[in-house]
Amino acid sequence: MKLLTYMKNWLPCLSTRSLALVLAGMMVVLVGCEDQVNPFVEEDRYFTVFGYLDTAVNEQFVRVIDLRTDFAAEGDFSIDATVTSLEIESGNVTVWEDSLIAYSDGSFGHVFHSSFQPVPGWTYELRVTRSDGIQSRASTTIPVITDIELDDPTISVASVFQKIRWTDIDAPPFRVEVWYRFLNASPGQPFLEAILPYGNVSDQYGQIVEGNKWEVLIRLTGDKEDVTRELGLSPNAAPFLMGVGMRLTMTDDSWRPPDGVFDPEILVQPGTFSNVENGFGFFGSVNQYTYEWTLDPNITSLIGYTYPGKN
Repeated sequence: MKLLTYMKNWLPCLSTRSLALVLAGMMVVLVGCEDQVNPFVEEDRYFTVFGYLDTAVNEQFVRVIDLRTDFAAEGDFSIDATVTSLEIESGNVTVWEDSLIAYSDGSFGHVFHSSFQPVPGWTYELRVTRSDGIQSRASTTIPVITDIELDDPTISVASVFQKIRWTDIDAPPFRVEVWYRFLNASPGQPFLEAILPYGNVSDQYGQIVEGNKWEVLIRLTGDKEDVTRELGLSPNAAPFLMGVGMRLTMTDDSWRPPDGVFDPEILVQPGTFSNVENGFGFFGSVNQYTYEWTLDPNITSLIGYTYPGKN
């Protein structure tokens, strides 16, 4: 077992930072039970689990708390738990490594981690096993990649819009982002990117259409001010636009908050989210869908940028 201090700030430092913070908020409700008597622990509940699999990274994390019914000896940070994950489709079993994390309030916690990238559409079963064979488990199916329908840009007065639809999505994504990729003014340097959040279920630019498609209206002209601000340029600057892209972060089907809103005030309530057999907490997964395209030179100029190759 490794002792680490703020290993990647625990889960929040992953690519889906705010989603991890939701889980962290849920964890607060039960974390106090780790090293003290808990008269409410049922006999068939042995561990609390918080974490998720993320296709965007190759290192996965999960917090495990043992539900003890006796006081732990002072300075005893051990945990009687072995964490494994079973890849249902392949039958592969992965053993996770334990790390003891020191938090800012002086407390400690066990975060298990393993190096792999989950496969979209596959199911993973997480098992937390005690030395006597007692086990808590939870499973998640990674969201599958979807198809994309991209409309041609629409010109309305002096504004340009473009619609994109992601098929087989009948629930609001956790996050929608649009990026603009530019040629760097310094030869040999990486492209410049401005990434803009496009909100969630409450955002007027995203909606479910035709029953199972998530449609986003991209404000190609309206985004210009935010884009130049992100790049540190003046509003009148016209950098060389290489392409436009979108990224959707989708949670698995079982990870659907009440009314489609990830509200920490609601999610921290005990019982709101729990899919752990013989335990408490939640184990889920996220997948990130990305798509990038180029714009016609005339559209590029109309929205205020320069098309590569044009003076």
